[in-house]
Amino acid sequence: MPTPVLPPTELTPLEELAHAHRPVQLAVLGDLVQALSATTAVTHLLVRGSLATGTADRLSDVDLVVAVRDEQLPTLMGSLDTLMSTTFGTLLPGWRDTIVGNLGGAGFVYLLPHDGHLLQLDLYLCPTSAVHALRRRIGPRLLWQGPGAQDTADADTQRQTAQELARATEAPADCGSLLVQAMVLHAMLRKRLARGQQYIAYGLLHDLNATCRDVIRTALVPHSRHHGWYHLPDEVGRSTTGRECLAELTEALTSPPVPNRAQADEALERIVRLAQRIAPHAVASLADEITAYRAYQQHEEGLV
Repeated sequence: MPTPVLPPTELTPLEELAHAHRPVQLAVLGDLVQALSATTAVTHLLVRGSLATGTADRLSDVDLVVAVRDEQLPTLMGSLDTLMSTTFGTLLPGWRDTIVGNLGGAGFVYLLPHDGHLLQLDLYLCPTSAVHALRRRIGPRLLWQGPGAQDTADADTQRQTAQELARATEAPADCGSLLVQAMVLHAMLRKRLARGQQYIAYGLLHDLNATCRDVIRTALVPHSRHHGWYHLPDEVGRSTTGRECLAELTEALTSPPVPNRAQADEALERIVRLAQRIAPHAVASLADEITAYRAYQQHEEGLV
C-alpha cells in the first residue's frame, strides 16, 4: 500500500520536511489503490514512472498498472469511464493512449482534478495472464496483490481477451473521441513546455496537428479508405468547406515546429473551432467538458 496520507504522530524535523514536500500525487494514488483493490476483477496494482523511482515533481503523471482477470477485463474496460468519473470526478472520458508501448493490454489517459489543478492519470489495463511478463519488461513496483492473483485463465479465455483488446485498438475514432484526444494532448504539451522538454513538445505538436487532420477527414469523409496524410487534398478539397479546413490545417503545419504556450493553445482552439463548424454535434456533446478544461488551463495560466 502507498504511504498513509496522515504522518506519524512523532516525526523528526527531517521527516516533517519530507512529508510536507512529498508529491501530491501520492494522495491520489492512495485513493486509486483503495477503490480499485475493492473490485474483485482486479488482481494486481503496480506503479511505474517517477512515482515508482521517487523522482516525481508537481507536474508528474500518476502511472498505474491495473491487472484484471482475463475473463473480466473487457467488461471492466467498457465501464472504466463511468468508474473513473463517478469515483474520482475525471474531467474527460479516457483517451485511448496511442503513445504508450504495447505491454499486452490497453492504456488510457485521464485528467483528474485535484486541489484546483489537473493531474494526468495514465492507467494501463492488462490481463492477469500478462502481468508477469509486463513486470519483467518494465519493472514496476507492486502496490497491492489480491486473493487468487496467481490463478491463470485457460488458453481460450486468454485468446478471447486478446481479440477483444485488438478490436478495441482497431476501432476508428469519432469526432468526439478526437476532441478528447486533442485536449489530453494539449495538456501533455503544456506540461512538456513548462519543463523545457523541446523534443517531446515537438512530437506532441505533431500529434495535435494529426488530430486536426483526423477531425477534418472523419467529419467530411467518414468512409474514406485512406489514412494518415495520403490523398487528403483530393478527398477533402472537393467542397468549399473542405478547402477552408485544409487552409486551416496548412496554417497549423507551417507554424513553428516547437511551439510556445500561446501557440500550443491556438493549436487546440483551431481543432475546436473546426469541429464546431464541421462536427457541431461532437462539440455540443462535450460542451461542459470543454468549458471546464479551458477553465483549468486559465487557472494554471494565472499561476505562472
